Amino acid sequence: MDNPSSKPGRLRRAFKTINHSLAYARHLARGNHFAGEMSWTRPGTPPVVLAHGFLGTRGTMVPLTQRFQSDGRVVFSYHHGTFQLRSLRASAQELVDHLHALHRELGVDKVDLVGFSMGGLVALHAIKFLQAHQIVRRVALLGAPTSGTWVGLAGVATAGMVSPSVWQVLPGSEFLRDLREAPLPPGVRVRQISASEDALCPLPAPLSGVDRERDYLVLPGGHSSLVVSKPFYVKLREFFDDEAAVARRDPVPEPAPSADGSGGVDEGAAA
Repeated sequence: MDNPSSKPGRLRRAFKTINHSLAYARHLARGNHFAGEMSWTRPGTPPVVLAHGFLGTRGTMVPLTQRFQSDGRVVFSYHHGTFQLRSLRASAQELVDHLHALHRELGVDKVDLVGFSMGGLVALHAIKFLQAHQIVRRVALLGAPTSGTWVGLAGVATAGMVSPSVWQVLPGSEFLRDLREAPLPPGVRVRQISASEDALCPLPAPLSGVDRERDYLVLPGGHSSLVVSKPFYVKLREFFDDEAAVARRDPVPEPAPSADGSGGVDEGAAA
């Protein structure tokens, strides 16, 4: 077993992180409109709703979508703007409207929610302040800057005059203080998953109400690794599935490559 502090080990991790970043950029370029195909559906599993991060598109969620669909889950995505300039509170309200539309139009009673990066802050605000817990069963936060990120200063410098969100992600902001202090609603379990070498969203403190032993996880990788790397997905699947079911299952297969080399099945998602 390699010594994680050895130079070869560090180089391998850096190479993987760069590959994950390139894969993320490729999916980002796919935008919000692409062909979809539903794979088989495993009975008894609620749909998964994915919320992307800052400067993201639904395309960035394709790796997770493919894996969840290959594993028998129905997947929807929530697009809250490629340039997330408006208030995160407004985005959270739109996410709740999206969830209610799934309930009203498709009869969906419960969903599992994944919020990546800034999308995690949107998801957390929705369940804590906007009654989204009535339809959300579990929430996974992937690299969500719940303790803030100074990377937001770059946004302040470029769009601070017109964008509330770039101020809201700064450490010590009123938005983050309220978000951390508000209790988790009863009946909703939250898992925080972070990447050890995430330069965009530094390792946040555990949220009150999150089980530190089983639901506060840190895995090797960078920011893009959170949605591209298989080990992060495995922890999502474990969280959303019953523990007994996970123990009986084989490891999730990698998506088969498509003709353009971008992966297997695409997303059958609500716009």
